[in-house]
Amino acid sequence: MNTFLMKFKSPLRILCTLLLVAVLGCGPDDSATADIASSDAPPPGPAATTVSTDSKPTSAKGEVVDIRNWVFSPYELRIWIATDNSPRFQTIQNDRLQQEVRSLVRNWAGATLNVELETPPSTIYSDIQQNLSDVTMLDIAALYEKRPVDKQAKLRAVQYDEEKQKAIEIAVKERAGESGETSSVSNTQDAGEFVEQVLIAPNPLPELDKIYAVSLQDRGGVFELQLVEFDTNARVRVLAASRKFRKLSRLPNQIFSCLQEVFSPISRIQYNGMTDGKTASIEMRSAGLVADVNQGSPILLQKGDVLRPVVRRNDRQTHAPAYDGVIEVIWTYMFVNEMVTHHEESLNATRSNGAARGEVVSTYTMLRNPLAARRNTSQQKYGLLVRPTSNSSLLKITAMGRDDYTLQGYNVFAKSPKIDLDDESDTPTIRIGQTDWRGGIEIDQDIFGGQGKTKLVVIYVKNGQRVLARLPIVPGYRPVETASLPNDDYRLQFEAFFVGLQNSVLDYTIQRKVYEIRIKHHVEMNEEKEARELLIELKKVPGLEDLDKILATKEAGLQDDPRIDSAIRPQIERMFLQTRELIGEFLQGNLLLEMTKMVNGKFGEPALNAVSP
Repeated sequence: MNTFLMKFKSPLRILCTLLLVAVLGCGPDDSATADIASSDAPPPGPAATTVSTDSKPTSAKGEVVDIRNWVFSPYELRIWIATDNSPRFQTIQNDRLQQEVRSLVRNWAGATLNVELETPPSTIYSDIQQNLSDVTMLDIAALYEKRPVDKQAKLRAVQYDEEKQKAIEIAVKERAGESGETSSVSNTQDAGEFVEQVLIAPNPLPELDKIYAVSLQDRGGVFELQLVEFDTNARVRVLAASRKFRKLSRLPNQIFSCLQEVFSPISRIQYNGMTDGKTASIEMRSAGLVADVNQGSPILLQKGDVLRPVVRRNDRQTHAPAYDGVIEVIWTYMFVNEMVTHHEESLNATRSNGAARGEVVSTYTMLRNPLAARRNTSQQKYGLLVRPTSNSSLLKITAMGRDDYTLQGYNVFAKSPKIDLDDESDTPTIRIGQTDWRGGIEIDQDIFGGQGKTKLVVIYVKNGQRVLARLPIVPGYRPVETASLPNDDYRLQFEAFFVGLQNSVLDYTIQRKVYEIRIKHHVEMNEEKEARELLIELKKVPGLEDLDKILATKEAGLQDDPRIDSAIRPQIERMFLQTRELIGEFLQGNLLLEMTKMVNGKFGEPALNAVSP
């Protein structure tokens, strides 16, 4: 029996040994073979600069499908930390730092935010570390996606190349004809070297919601931290925050403090100005992960919150923003006036499915506002929460087309929008003041502090009795808000001239009527001397031709003045037309000639030595 067991164990040991050698020996050989194969692979052609290894789900039409659930999946946040060469930063443990930041974020926002710390790509590392204020979302997108190209400019470039090539061919043929030799034309490229855009694969932007770029520098024992939020859905740079501290152990708390300050929840907007009017539907990101709405969450919107809209137009092939495809709609905001919630008895909690409704307040008409465009599969509309960072903003008004010319002395009024749809009362209008020598005026955040409904304020700019602009603004969101309006100063000057001229027409009409009555009276009383003296006084009163000369001189100055805005010029020309009609109505006929004929008919022609009118 023992002999049989020994004979059986020997082949079994040999078999196990072979299996062990196969497992341990093949792994490194295979990986080395794979490395060799990858190194021997031919480089990609000029059209394919990178090859993405990730496989994204596609639809039946081949379009990339976003598998994230907008309401029930958490925000995906990435924190890029770039440090200088200080040796003190060598003690930072990335795993521990990420764990502490995650713990702070989870205590603040629960499971709605998923945070990961990463080292920025090498191509943008130094920019984040040294020039974070100049880094844009387009710089980050250029790491992973081809830069969008203006199709019209590309078409013009192709046409230009074709015309240039034809000109070269004609020139070569003419030279060959002159010399009597035969020449062949070859297509040559310009001497300039074409630099290809090197992309990083795979592209994480479609799966991310926010990227926080962090610059950390050692200033002789004082650490300076700058953090900027970039929204990858709306493809815009949002807010920035900075901190100074002395203990490096406080780094997780400082990063979290900056993130907490600049975090701006994003929502999708369903809005069509052609049909929906002013009301828009809002869908909040990750709102379904909030256990109880009444407990509050940093990702949830509240009644009265203000959103700034961003329109993103994607390229149908790359699904990345097209050329000029990211539009931050200026002077347009949206405030939330209704939240849609429901109570779940089983959980004894108030939940949200992310739905809300808001009202759009815009300066432009619906035909000019890109937010009001019709729904499109390649167009996405987002709303970012507006977080004021100061107590006031400077509203600066400049002349349209001339940023160096400020509009001074314009009256500024403020009105708060109506939050409650059922409230039929009208909100009051408050006069703030006049623009100063800079064309600016401070708009305080607590201008409607007694109402306490929304931070959004609608500003009305008036010059004289005319309202020039209706500007929605959130005081404290931006330090300076600059509005370019038509220069109304010249209109006001012409208006003052026309008012004075119209008053003069009224005065001249009264004087003429008085002289007419008095001359007729003296003719009836056979008082020739007094009648002829009044004819001399009547001749001094300006008539239709005199006023028309004044208008013609003023109108010539209007045509020659390039400073007058093209939008104001038609209004001034309309004033000229109205004034001419007024003059023609009240100063018709030649009264002096009529009165002279009446006096001469009664008393005869005056003597040669007499004073004639």
